[in-house]
Amino acid sequence: MLGTGIERAFKVSWLVIKLNLFFHLFSLMGGYCLGIGPSIQMVSDLFQLSEFDYKEVTFKKAFELWKKHWVRSNVQFLLFTGLFLLLAYNLYLSVQLVGIIWLIIDFVLMSAMLFIYVAYQYLVTYESTYEMPFLEILKLSAISVFFGFGTFWKLLFGVLTIGFVTWQMKGLFVFATFSLLIMWSTIATKQIRDVIHEKLGFNEEEMV
Repeated sequence: MLGTGIERAFKVSWLVIKLNLFFHLFSLMGGYCLGIGPSIQMVSDLFQLSEFDYKEVTFKKAFELWKKHWVRSNVQFLLFTGLFLLLAYNLYLSVQLVGIIWLIIDFVLMSAMLFIYVAYQYLVTYESTYEMPFLEILKLSAISVFFGFGTFWKLLFGVLTIGFVTWQMKGLFVFATFSLLIMWSTIATKQIRDVIHEKLGFNEEEMV
C-alpha cells in the first residue's frame, strides 16, 4: 500500500515537472509574448488527456497541440492580459486618491481583475473540451464564474497557496509553478464545468 502511494506520488510529480518544462520550452519557442497563451492551452489539454499518466505526455503531442492552438490561444491570452493590465493600471492610479468614492472604485476594479482571471481559467479548460465559436466560449466562461462562488474562492485560494510556496522555494518556478496553476484550475473548476456540461447536454436533447 505504501509502495503504491509512493509510486503514484512519483508519477504525479514527474507529470508536474514534465508539463512545466514543456510550458517553458514552448513559451520560449513563441518568444514568450506569442508563446505563453498556446503553451497554457497545450498544458491544459495534455493534463486533461493524460489523466495523471505521465507516459501520455509526449513532445510530439505537445507540439501538435501548441500549433493547433497557436492563433486562437494567442488572441484569447492577449485579450485577457490586456484587459487585466488596463484594470491594474487604473487600480494603481485610483489607490493614490483619497475618498469613499475611490475606495468603492478600488473594490470594483479588484473584483473585475479577479473576474477576468477566473474567467480565463474557465476558458482554457473549455477550449480543451468543446469546439465553440470564439464569442460563444467567451460568454460560457464569463457565465461559469457566477455559477459557484465557492469554486471561485477555492480556485483563488489555491493560486495564492501555489504563489506563496513558490515565493519560498524559487526553484518551483522552473519545475512546477505553471503546471500546478493550470492543473489546479482544471481540478478546482471541475464541479462547475460538470454542471455546465449537463446543461449543455440537456439543451442539445431539447433541440433534437
